[in-house]
Amino acid sequence: MKKAFRNILFILLTIIAVYYIWSYTGRQVPSPDTDMHLDTTYIINSDVGKGNLLGINPYMTPLDYASKENFRTKIGAYLQDAKRRGWLNPKTVVIYPEYIGSWLVVANEKTSIYNSPTMQKAISTFILSNAILYIRDWFTAPDDAKDKIKHAVFASKSETMSGIYKEVFSGLAKEYHVSIVAGSILLPNAEFHKDHIDTWKGSLYNISGVFDTAGKLEPLLVKKAYPTSEEQPFVAAGKTSESPTFQLPAGRTSVLICADSWYPDSYTNMNKDGALLVAVPSYTQSDRSMQMPWMGYSGHPTPKDVDTSDIGRISLREAWLKYTIPNRLKGKGRYGMCVSLRGRMWDLGSDGEIIAVNGESVFCGPPLKGASMACMWIK
Repeated sequence: MKKAFRNILFILLTIIAVYYIWSYTGRQVPSPDTDMHLDTTYIINSDVGKGNLLGINPYMTPLDYASKENFRTKIGAYLQDAKRRGWLNPKTVVIYPEYIGSWLVVANEKTSIYNSPTMQKAISTFILSNAILYIRDWFTAPDDAKDKIKHAVFASKSETMSGIYKEVFSGLAKEYHVSIVAGSILLPNAEFHKDHIDTWKGSLYNISGVFDTAGKLEPLLVKKAYPTSEEQPFVAAGKTSESPTFQLPAGRTSVLICADSWYPDSYTNMNKDGALLVAVPSYTQSDRSMQMPWMGYSGHPTPKDVDTSDIGRISLREAWLKYTIPNRLKGKGRYGMCVSLRGRMWDLGSDGEIIAVNGESVFCGPPLKGASMACMWIK
């Protein structure tokens, strides 16, 4: 009996040892991709010394998230190019897209994850190689997390993600002496402080951070209030009534994360606070979707001021122009810009063009496959 027990124990210990060896090997950091895939750039207005919005549609791949160094190399390359063009100054507000920080979930992981043909394959490898942390966060997921798999994946890496997100964007803001609207990142119950981010157990939120010209993180969270139907199983909703306005050198600035820009009540606080600038980080997760018929509002009731006959009749591009910042800001003396995450994240697609509201007029770039940047000077 004792011999059988020892044999079983030996087998279990061997299995555990083999698992840990497998889990911690194959994590060499691949070389960064230094190609920006920059298709085109745009200049709107002339510099009269009042500052500018710099929108960046970066081209990202899984390799760009393999390490803090890779991430900084890629997103910093666009700022370096903008500096060369003379587009950066202390009154510049740089806007990165939605989910730019969320894919940091694969930082410091097995190399096979970055080379996976599909996101599902990458997730499976991630779960197997982070089994203990994943299981912990799966069982402690809050009741509102219907998709515990996705919740646990992001929650299990929240400390690593938040650390890289803060360090990289803080360093870039300080180096180039600009304000940065750092797209968005998925974190559980985050708290922003000037020099660090705390995360706690609980619901995941799609949040955006704003960094000042000294690299300090503004201690105010922007939480996406209208998660789409695809996000709702694992992303909790913020409140539009809690949406902050930031006092930046170029003027008071509000941030609307993607879908929030489609809803009238998202504009209440910025109207009250007199925001001059509006940043919209966005992400459209499929190729050529802007040319496809608009399918209406996702996961929430259609606002009363929307013409429902447009659903299925006009394209998504036309709907963006009719029901988001071009319509809701135009003619109000404000400046707004929407940017989108581009690239190839496993088998996920991407689409979206830079949309800019220039006081009385609207600019929308043509469809592109690669990265793009737009500099809009404030008049």
